[in-house]
Amino acid sequence: MANEGKREWFIKLVDSRTKKFVNDDTGVFAVYTAGSPVLLQINNAAGSDVKQQVTDLGDDHRTVTMTDGTLRFWTDRTVSAVDISVLTAGGRAYWLDGNTQSQHRIDVDPHQQNYVLVIGLNDQASATNIRKLGFQMKKGMIVNDVFVNVVAGFTGVSATDNIWNIGRSGQVDGFLNGIAMKATGLKIPALASTTGLVIAVEVRGTELIRYSTGGAAATQQGWLTRVPYVAVTAVASNNLVARRTSTAVLVGTINAASNTAGKAYIYYSYTLLPMP
Repeated sequence: MANEGKREWFIKLVDSRTKKFVNDDTGVFAVYTAGSPVLLQINNAAGSDVKQQVTDLGDDHRTVTMTDGTLRFWTDRTVSAVDISVLTAGGRAYWLDGNTQSQHRIDVDPHQQNYVLVIGLNDQASATNIRKLGFQMKKGMIVNDVFVNVVAGFTGVSATDNIWNIGRSGQVDGFLNGIAMKATGLKIPALASTTGLVIAVEVRGTELIRYSTGGAAATQQGWLTRVPYVAVTAVASNNLVARRTSTAVLVGTINAASNTAGKAYIYYSYTLLPMP
């Protein structure tokens, strides 16, 4: 058999209001180690490996397409629980944490307007290439803010090679511009200034703020205002991406088995417009 010796996972999404199964053939999901942003090695129904990420090469993340609102995949027999991030075709995000094999239905609410999309980032490469995170913003999504929670500090010889940009294809620093990822903890975007003056470099990207410096060398106050990013259509430029800003000289042995080079969750807080 194609997946002999593997553990099968079969989960149906159910509308909590109508009590009907969600019908979705183009929504995507990513499967993570329970309690960790590390993407799991999974198999499809044909028994083929679904390489969601080759962590030590700095390649793109890959998601899996659901069928009829069903999440179906296979893992190693030793896996007893998983976390799953879901983004439906209509732009609704669900974080399904601590799922066990016996859990075959999960109630979700597709009638609300405010959502948080959670994406895990497990980096084991020093490269500065732009990495797709496997999810694409859908039509009607209004991104209000983006946060990062570093659960394992990113490895490198200095803090300067552990600076990351978070954004979309074509504007990689659009949401977060220069977030330090060496230390653990929640990274909340703030004005990049020790004086309170508006300067040219901000850690919240220009697609979430508008600002003007206050004259030469930012010696005057200037101004800054928050703005949302509106996805007017689901196009390639709305692929969510991340990028290390400078090549890191990694410390220790960095390979797919070690999983020691840095782990974080990225949270996209957004409002979904009811669009046709």
